[in-house]
Amino acid sequence: MLVLRLAIAVTVSWLIALAVSQSALGIFAPITTLLVVQSSPWSTLGLSLQRILGTGIGVLSASLWVNLVGLTPWSFFLGVLAALLVARLVPWSISGQIQIPIAVVFVLVLGPASMGQDLWRVIDVVVGGLVGLLAVYVYPPRPRPEAFERALESYRDAIVTVLRRMGEESGDQSAVLPEGVSHEYVPASRALRLVAEDARGALTKFAESARWNPRGRSVLPRLQSDARRLRRLGGMTVQVRGVCGAADLLFHRTEPSRLEPAEFQRIVESLVDLAGASLGEPGARVVPRAPEVVRRMSDELAEAIRASADSLSHEGRGAGESLESVSALGRLDHVRRQLTVFALAGENGSGDADEQDGDEQGEE
Repeated sequence: MLVLRLAIAVTVSWLIALAVSQSALGIFAPITTLLVVQSSPWSTLGLSLQRILGTGIGVLSASLWVNLVGLTPWSFFLGVLAALLVARLVPWSISGQIQIPIAVVFVLVLGPASMGQDLWRVIDVVVGGLVGLLAVYVYPPRPRPEAFERALESYRDAIVTVLRRMGEESGDQSAVLPEGVSHEYVPASRALRLVAEDARGALTKFAESARWNPRGRSVLPRLQSDARRLRRLGGMTVQVRGVCGAADLLFHRTEPSRLEPAEFQRIVESLVDLAGASLGEPGARVVPRAPEVVRRMSDELAEAIRASADSLSHEGRGAGESLESVSALGRLDHVRRQLTVFALAGENGSGDADEQDGDEQGEE
């Protein structure tokens, strides 16, 4: 639909230029329309003014230049060079800056014309920009949250997959990894950052499609909730990456772990089950199960984690000897609490500040 809308807008812009413009070629109107139209009203508005002004400035300055000195290889080179230098100084986006040299090249290639013709070229740019704006704002496409929901599901699935792999690979101590070699789940945990970026990009596109869109009012109220869900998953990612790092140093190393691998695997498996109840099962929507189910599973897991930590402190050794094991259990418990907040906090925003702080500290 966007392609069809753009083709119609460019054609209409060209027809208007043929009917109204007095320039020899009504080429700048359809070109400007082609450059202005974006996928959403918000992005179109943000870029259209830059592109219209950039194209207009380029057309006007190049017209004056070519009429003043004529068209030679040297004047062509100096005109393009000056346009590129000026574009770098303008505090616009790259797409807005590049319009200046593009317009200059078009004018120089077409050659000198009368000042009246040059003025009509600038008017053609304005006409093409206005047609582009109308093409987007007249019955714009309805925002669709499906793409963001799919990105959120992929993000959730990636987090759960890393947790599951960490539990499966934290086996017995018979196999010892060489010094400096990590478990296979460590690169997967680091790759969660890329999945998170994809989800943030999907949310940004969804928000842009709704802003300044008369057909997007119905989805505006959910944007804050969607951003909160994504932020909470980001907080979980920080803790999951942390517990992966702790487990990587704890198991399959020369020094045996105080925390039994079978006990660690059992806790991680329970955490994965809780993730399925709080975030939805893999392949399904990111929607929690009944609150009482999540609360019961979370309480049982909390009791198991505390019991495991207590057993480490009752073995007659100093607490410092169990520090790494207790640290890993603490991070698992943090993920448990984050999963519980995701499922039970609803729209109250409870826990957002703590998770945001954890996210920022983890990124640092």
